[in-house]
Amino acid sequence: MAEVKSMFWGVLPKQGQLSVEDVSTMVLCKFKLLPLKSLTLEKLEKMQQAAQDIVHQQEMAEKEQQQITD
Repeated sequence: MAEVKSMFWGVLPKQGQLSVEDVSTMVLCKFKLLPLKSLTLEKLEKMQQAAQDIVHQQEMAEKEQQQITD
């Protein structure tokens, strides 16, 4: 294989210190607090609880009606 000469060549200093900084490090970003439950999920849970309360009240009213008629 023929050797290819490059147009660019490196330059090394004749005095001083040579340093290379090519070390990747972890960068910590500012953290964000995320809610454990989304607002939509909380709304759905409230709606479901309200519906269950209504059903429970209706069942109690039916039981009272049955006791009165018996």
